[in-house]
Amino acid sequence: MVAAQRFRRRAMVLLSIGVLLLLTACPERDQQESKSSEPVAAVDKYGSVYRKPLRAEPLTLDPAYATDNNAVAVVQQLFDGLVQFDADLNVVPSIAQSWTASPDGLRWTFALRRGVTFHHGLAVTAEDFVYSFTRILAPDTQSPNTWLFDRIEGAKAFLAGKADRVTGLQAVDDYTLQITLAEPYAPFLTMLGIAQAKVVPREVVMRSGKRFGRQPIGTGPFRFVTWKAGEQIVLHANENYFEGRPFLDALHYHIFPSYNSQKSLDAFKQGLLEDTTVVAQERQQLIKDPRYRFVRKPILATLFLIINTREAPLDNVKVRQAINYAINRRFLSETIRQGRLVRARGILPQGMPGYNPDLAAYAYDPQRARELLAEAGYPGGKGLPPLELWSGSIAPEALREQEAIKHNLHQVGITVELRTTESWQHYKTELLGKRPHALYRYAWFADFPAPANFFAVLFQTQSAMNIANYSNPEVDRLLELAQRESVYLTRLQLYRQIEELIMQDAPVVNLLYATFEHLFLPYVRGLALNALGERYIPMKTIWFDKSHDAFRTLSKID
Repeated sequence: MVAAQRFRRRAMVLLSIGVLLLLTACPERDQQESKSSEPVAAVDKYGSVYRKPLRAEPLTLDPAYATDNNAVAVVQQLFDGLVQFDADLNVVPSIAQSWTASPDGLRWTFALRRGVTFHHGLAVTAEDFVYSFTRILAPDTQSPNTWLFDRIEGAKAFLAGKADRVTGLQAVDDYTLQITLAEPYAPFLTMLGIAQAKVVPREVVMRSGKRFGRQPIGTGPFRFVTWKAGEQIVLHANENYFEGRPFLDALHYHIFPSYNSQKSLDAFKQGLLEDTTVVAQERQQLIKDPRYRFVRKPILATLFLIINTREAPLDNVKVRQAINYAINRRFLSETIRQGRLVRARGILPQGMPGYNPDLAAYAYDPQRARELLAEAGYPGGKGLPPLELWSGSIAPEALREQEAIKHNLHQVGITVELRTTESWQHYKTELLGKRPHALYRYAWFADFPAPANFFAVLFQTQSAMNIANYSNPEVDRLLELAQRESVYLTRLQLYRQIEELIMQDAPVVNLLYATFEHLFLPYVRGLALNALGERYIPMKTIWFDKSHDAFRTLSKID
């Protein structure tokens, strides 16, 4: 860790830097600015270390097991897949330089780039993709991400242990991969752009076993160097990256346990990080501070209160509906979050295909909540056991949200006991979906821009991520129809029907829609932010403007 003296010196330097241009524009403007200000030979973009906060310890850096945002953010820099997303969420080539699909949408053929190598030097071939995707489906792997590939021909038999290979995965030759689906699946190509659909080196994974998640080897723009638990993950530039060496020399991810955004902000103010999230208590001052650059963009993410529907009394739909009516989302958005997060109408966030602005949302109606509790057999809350409200964050805003929800529920007769864990790993693996009488504060960030990434992952009966333990056969049936439907507008209409059914069943409380709000030091350039948010920022495009006063001044004290 950097000595405290250096912390103080950096802080004094930042305070002494003169007034800088304040930019409070959307990331698209950042991108346009960086493109228009890149003289061919006048700017040296290469070099320097980017110091970035992680809001919790990743559970693993193995794509097959990555499910938390912190893991995904790092995995994206270490690994590549067949395709990737651009700033507008278009699917563009990555290791696959081109692809074709059969007229029925079942057979996909990918032509791979030649000369792509893993960080340890071996070339990537189609067989590596066959292995990587098969590994996720293998029963012995026990990956939580089998949903990615379970529609490939032969996947279900392989998952069930009835076949020794996935028949729909085939390496035609070293640089041609063919994937055959068992049935049409509309989001298939888009889904291949997510962090879990990456290629890994077979011999290294087989030799390392579970240790691969702590010492990963990929093909990405940065290669793994060290991981000091609870403190830092270090990546260095991949000099042989197939898209060209990234501008930065290294990435240093500083770990801030339990989503402690205040500590991250304090480090940023001291000049020890290049970016940080904006905390509500200081938001109005920070976004106007001329020393920093403020970037805001709506993203495809919803903050939920997930209800464990498995046992009484939360298996009663009227109790769950009562909880929905009892919570004042306006207070959460406008008072606690200072407008940073927006009140959620439904499950799908604004900007997601299929978002329904006319959806019948739950209003703040305590009287209706009391009526529903009485209809459920709990007048005034009598007979209800205390409910546990869990959170995996100790950030001030999260704690205030918990207190506000507890107060709202108390007003209608529901007793709530607040529970918080500082270990994200414990929250994710030991608590979510496993406690009776429990409500879980949990945000879902889209992995790809399709409604299936919310509905099929969070609400389909057999999904490993169905934290609410929710089951509705009609929802399952409509999900199957929607994911096979090739007509776009028909598919979106099916998803709207699904959302209406889930809203009526109320296995979650839709609290807030998330927004990316970050402060950057003013010399950071090349930000390419899309609506998937921070996790999918390609650090390979970022560079430092070394001519900026802030950069030159900070460099003098390193």
